Amino acid sequence: MAFFCNHQFYKLMIYGFVFYMLVLSLLTFSDAASEEPKGRARRLLPFQQKTIVISNVVRNHEVLNVHCKSSEDDLGLQHIRFFHIWSFRFKVNWKGTTKFRCHITWKGGGDHWFTIFKDRRDHCDYCKWSVLGDGGREKPMIRTRWWKGYETGRDDFYDWDK
Repeated sequence: MAFFCNHQFYKLMIYGFVFYMLVLSLLTFSDAASEEPKGRARRLLPFQQKTIVISNVVRNHEVLNVHCKSSEDDLGLQHIRFFHIWSFRFKVNWKGTTKFRCHITWKGGGDHWFTIFKDRRDHCDYCKWSVLGDGGREKPMIRTRWWKGYETGRDDFYDWDK
């Protein structure tokens, strides 16, 4: 009788594991290009690879100096010429607290800090940021979101960090 109970327990454990892997694979390999995972479904996928692209489109055509770092990584100082890009990749930590901050400067543009990636805010696997700089009525940072290789068609505008 004890063996029968253990056999059912192991069978239940195997079915549960197979069901979890099936759900995880459906979330990972979905063909829905523009859908973004929401809330808890997104949290089932720890260690997701993210790509951040920063493009220099400042109005005075100067070289952009960018120094990005997280609590774990320091990516060093990067010099991005006008109309050029720089990118980096990383994996989100299992707690969902990954955050990258960048110190951005350019000649005639001042000294700014910006949170370039925050896991709870940025639901994209490829986030393209355009630095417009100061001036004009627009906000200085524009993010174009991509999900599974496709642009979602949404641009988000942000101010510098306070």
